[in-house]
Amino acid sequence: MGESLLPFLDAIEANYGPKIELGRYWLWIAESARQVGISWHMGRSFDRLVEVNAQNQDSWAPLAPIYDPAFSDIPEKDCIYLEGQYGGEPVVTMALRRFDWSHTSLRDEWESGRLAYRDPASMMQPGEQWIAAAPMAERITGRVVDSGGLWCHPRFRSRRVPVLTMALMRSVTLAMWNPDFLTGQVETGARARALLTLYGHPMSQPGMRIVGSWRSFDCILIWESRDYITGRVAERGSSTGADQPETGYGRYEYVRAAGAPGE
Repeated sequence: MGESLLPFLDAIEANYGPKIELGRYWLWIAESARQVGISWHMGRSFDRLVEVNAQNQDSWAPLAPIYDPAFSDIPEKDCIYLEGQYGGEPVVTMALRRFDWSHTSLRDEWESGRLAYRDPASMMQPGEQWIAAAPMAERITGRVVDSGGLWCHPRFRSRRVPVLTMALMRSVTLAMWNPDFLTGQVETGARARALLTLYGHPMSQPGMRIVGSWRSFDCILIWESRDYITGRVAERGSSTGADQPETGYGRYEYVRAAGAPGE
């Protein structure tokens, strides 16, 4: 695979947030992953994500255009790719993409197609629609980080790995970018309860829909504010001896049954 990844603890920068607590938190996450044979790595493009997705179609749906450089312009300064490796091979992934929506909103970017395509007029399919009926979508503005591209190899879905990935996602977002909002989408359906548990019970609203794109489906908008993320990371970073690094993850039988987002 072409993209060069760095060991996570060498690549990460604590530009924002409670630095001591963040450091403790990352050491705890790294050690927890090491106990099941996984090491964390980090990159600043989504080329690797595209390659890993293409090689694991048996357990992972095609990648959303939001995270695919073939469809969307994604500057390196505005993306972070996280990968957990076992024996040198990828077994878990996560993508973070930063947007500056000082003069627009999630609703406007979603419904116009600009969130996903560099040129919506020429790249969207006939009849393709992105509908943002969740009321909060209009209020998500400013500096926003969208999370996605989460995949976990089936062998590792019952080993706390998806849980640790969520903890890493939240702390990296705060430390690198300190956004006004961290957002994501959870597909509506039988697995939604499990996935909301996996994400740590964030604020959520139904009403997001994609029609006629790479897939057609309804999804739930999830989000967290800067203050919420900061408080949560500070709390966990000051109590790293806990059994789980995130509140609400101690019992995740539903996660085991449903698998991780992106399956």
